[in-house]
This record gives sequence, C-alpha cells and structure tokens, in this order.
Amino acid sequence: MESITRFYPRIVWIALVSLESDDTSASPGGTVIRPLLEVPDGENQDLSPLANEIARQRPGKISVYQGRNGRYLLAKRAPAPSNAAVVLAIDARLLLEPEERPAWARLRLILDGQALLDVPAVDAGDARLPYIAEPHFESVIDGESQRLSLTLDRPVSLADFLPVKQLLGFAAVSGLALFVMMFALRQRAVTMESQRTIQKVEARALLRERETLLAHASRVNAMGEMASGIAHELTQPLTAILSRSQAALRLASADKPDIRPISEALEINVREAKRAGEMLKRMRDYASNRAPKPVTSSINAIVTETVALTAADLRQRGISLECGLAPEPVQALVDAIELEQVLHNLIRNAADALEGAGAKAALIRIETEAVNGEVQIVVGDNGPGITPDALQKLFHPFFTTKPEGMGLGLSLCATLVERVDGRIEAANIPGSGASFTIFLPEAQAQDTA
Repeated sequence: MESITRFYPRIVWIALVSLESDDTSASPGGTVIRPLLEVPDGENQDLSPLANEIARQRPGKISVYQGRNGRYLLAKRAPAPSNAAVVLAIDARLLLEPEERPAWARLRLILDGQALLDVPAVDAGDARLPYIAEPHFESVIDGESQRLSLTLDRPVSLADFLPVKQLLGFAAVSGLALFVMMFALRQRAVTMESQRTIQKVEARALLRERETLLAHASRVNAMGEMASGIAHELTQPLTAILSRSQAALRLASADKPDIRPISEALEINVREAKRAGEMLKRMRDYASNRAPKPVTSSINAIVTETVALTAADLRQRGISLECGLAPEPVQALVDAIELEQVLHNLIRNAADALEGAGAKAALIRIETEAVNGEVQIVVGDNGPGITPDALQKLFHPFFTTKPEGMGLGLSLCATLVERVDGRIEAANIPGSGASFTIFLPEAQAQDTA
C-alpha cells in the first residue's frame, strides 16, 4: 500500500477495512466500518456514511463515491467469505498537470452532479468590460466505474475583439519603441519555452525513475512466486553432485583406485555445478535493480532465458510450454531484463487463466518472427479467452479481472514496451484461448533507416 502511494501520488490515502453487522448501529442498514490499516496513518477519512453502500457492492467490482476536500473514493470488496474491502482516496486536484491546464478557461471536474474541482480562469480578459459570449465545452471521461465530467468555460469580452489599449499604444509610440517591444516579447517567449521544456524533461525523468522502481518491485515479487520451482530445479544438479562425489570417494579409498571412473565422476560434477551456476545467474540478473539500458539484443535468446526461468513453475502447475522461434536471427534494440519481465508477466497471466478455467492439456506457446521490419513475439494459450468488454481495457491502470488483483501488471508491460518504441496488443484466438503480441522495431531496419 505504501508503494502504491509512492508510485501513484494521485492516490493520497488507502485503507483496508472490515464490514461488520451491528444492530445497535445508527445507520439504517446496520453495517459499520472498522479500519484495519491506513496508509498514510492519521488521515481519519470518515467512511461510516458509506458503510451500507460498500456492503452492498458486488465482490471484485469497483464503485466510486464522493469524498471530501476535492477527493473521491474507489471501493472494492473482497470475495466471499471475507468481509474486507479496500478503499482508495484520489485527489482530483492532482489529475490535472499544471502545464496542461488552459489558463484562459474556467475548469470544472464533476462527479455525479457534484463538483470535485473548480478552477477559475487565470487570464480571462478585462472583467470590467461586458462579456459578449461564453463558449462552453463538456466531455465525459468514462473509466472503469469512474464517470467524471470535464467542463471548460471561456469568458469572451469586448476587449478580446477590440483591444483599445493596444491600438492607442501602437499609435503613440514610434517604430523604434515597437521594435524594442517586439524583441523583448520574443526573448520572453523563448525563455518561457525553455522553462517549459526543462519542466517536461524533469517530469519525464521522474516518471521513468518511478516506473523503474515499480518494475524492480514487480520482478522481485515474481522471483518469490517462482522460488519453489527454481529450488526444485537446483535440487537435481546438487543431488547429482552429491551422489557422484560419494561414489568417487568410495573409488578413491580402494587399495588400487581406478582413475578413469573417478575422472568421469568429477567431470559430471563440473557439468552439474555449471548448470546450477547458470540457474543462479539467471535469478540474479532477473532480480537486478540496474538502470535500464536498451542495446541490440537477440530476441530468441531473451525468450529462451525467460522460458528457462518459468518452465519449472509451469511444470508444477501441470501446464506445457512450447516455443516456435524464428529460424533466422531476429534482433531489436531493447533492455533484456525488462523484456524478460514483460514476457514473464504474460506467461504468468496465461497460466492463471488456464488454472482458473480448469483446462485439460493446458498449453502456452511462444513464437517469434520478423515481419516487415518488425519483430513480433506472440504469447498464446488454449484457455477461455478474453471477454469483449475486458479486451478494450486490459492495459488501463487499475483494471483487472482478478478479484485479488490491482490491475498494474499489463499496464506496466505496455509502459516497458513503449519505452523502446514498441507496442503490445491483445486478441482472442479463433476457437479458444487468447494471445498477446509484442511489436518491436527490428534492429537491422533501424540501422538501414
């Protein structure tokens, strides 16, 4: 919860609460909310008026409520039999970046007929002159259970059409004064543009830093999920080393030791030790927190490394994994660890879908190919597929079809792919299953251009 508030500053408060029945409660429905955990602690958001409405929510669905001080609340109930719920407070004032707000218009953000945000126009002309028009713009921002209305009003006065002061000023000054004024205005515009550029660069750098921290946290969490499978894989070479070493000791203790079988045992030990070392190297590289650095990389090699990391876990879950790699070398300018993270997230989502559907002969297939200057990586499964409603919102932050999910995995995948000028698309496979396709600019095509 603390990580979410750091990575997404618009979420200013998160609470885990318990919904309990209380016949002595003053609320009509007899439901009371008992806070279990709040981040940050001490916000003391009063949720008691919403107790009955949150208790009536469908488990796994998100509902939106009015908050206080320009905030609105998102609530999500846990699946039965749990009576817990998660409530997030979002500051509407942080939804709008300062450099994106038009200074010439009055801006309002409305939720269910009530204003969350009302920002007056900064540069609305001379208020002493009568307004002759007031253009109005309104649009509905329809998100997952978050229906917000954005309105802009631009007061237009007579001074906007007839700048009397400017006309008198131009008539009074000489050509030299006009030249000086134009030069000063141009310098001011250049300075302001430079400041805006610097602010945008700093904002992008800060966003990249937060995305990198979130990606590292996701990789560490994934390593925890794969730990049992990797431990099982490490047991095999260690067991082989132990048994061969014991056999070599018995041969060496003989009156006339035979060097040949002892040498063979030691060679097997060396091979198995290298195999265990390669497994540990993959784990260390995948969980590393180094800064992303795109380089020209072999896509087939990255897919092979990802398969090696996930194969053991999939075998334990009874899921087969097949690869159809392009016969010719395919290369793209990527960060290998981040691309491995994207592929691991897609494989894990496919495995969860297969387990949830209870599919027999569960199969995940990964394919690579180069088409028209692009490298394509397809991760498909033979599961139940994706519903049409969810297909349009898969990569939106906080959208999830899992009751216990937060909806950040696929959003992070799209961000990491877009960093290297790529894109990711989802579709249903005709007949059964779903597929996710990653499109990356081919490295050779970039060099030729």
